[in-house]
Amino acid sequence: MKNQITLFGIIVFYFLSCSSSNKETSTSEAENEDIIVENGNSLLWKIEGKDCQTSYLYGTMHIINSEYYNFTENMTKKIEESDAIIMEVGGMPNPLETLELMQLDSGDIRDQFTAEDMATIVEFFDKKLDTDPEKFYQIYGQMKPFFLIQAITQNYFSDDTESYDLDIMGIAGSKEIPLIGLETLEQQLGFFDIIPKEGMSEMVVQSIENYDKEKKQTEKMMKIYAEQKVDKLIPMMKKQSPEFMEYGDIFLYDRNKAWIPKIKENIQSKKCFIAVGAAHLFGEGGVIDLLEKEGYTVTAVSTD
Repeated sequence: MKNQITLFGIIVFYFLSCSSSNKETSTSEAENEDIIVENGNSLLWKIEGKDCQTSYLYGTMHIINSEYYNFTENMTKKIEESDAIIMEVGGMPNPLETLELMQLDSGDIRDQFTAEDMATIVEFFDKKLDTDPEKFYQIYGQMKPFFLIQAITQNYFSDDTESYDLDIMGIAGSKEIPLIGLETLEQQLGFFDIIPKEGMSEMVVQSIENYDKEKKQTEKMMKIYAEQKVDKLIPMMKKQSPEFMEYGDIFLYDRNKAWIPKIKENIQSKKCFIAVGAAHLFGEGGVIDLLEKEGYTVTAVSTD
């Protein structure tokens, strides 16, 4: 299930049971404990403003090697004190529905690529991913091309991985905090359908051609993420996957804009912990920028 989360981005609950008076006390205490990060290099940001319950915005890395994973007590506390958790998708996807969304409507994978590109793909999976041609077509023959990208990128990570998304969802579930999704899994997977056939083919082939380089870059990215050097994180992402960032409006900026009304609606009446992929937070057109343009004060605070 963790590997499914690598898509977003690449980038996974119910009601908190305590009295309103206790919530007010704990909220005040939590706010007083916030340590401002003056240089903005933090993955955790506090949202404040008129007609807004103080809420928190966290940038996740959907899957990360265990050695770079750091889920702090402060983050756990802020999640547990929230009235609602807002994430990209509201809950665990149904495996059968997910599989159906990943499958081609007609034909097979060979119809999506030139014969030359198809040969490159099959050879790569055989030599690098230990998937011989017969097995390749059994697994991927009926799948949409983006599933090949998922299969390639999940090999950038070690066998020992963690997921901030899954752990946030786990805490929310154990504390019965409502989970709110900003979009559905069908919407997420549908973004890949918008990309022209030739563009998707290029993304797959370039992922193969740059495999060793991007695997090393992913290691660097995990380290930078763990150190919360967000000023370096986004430039590295753009440098690492230019073929992906060519469709940045589809995967990032248009989605960010679509999320803002739902975030605004919820933080008016609820103290929310919002957790989305870190790539969505920063820079012009990022969630932080868009919230500030709506009049909110968004401040970097320490995760510790």
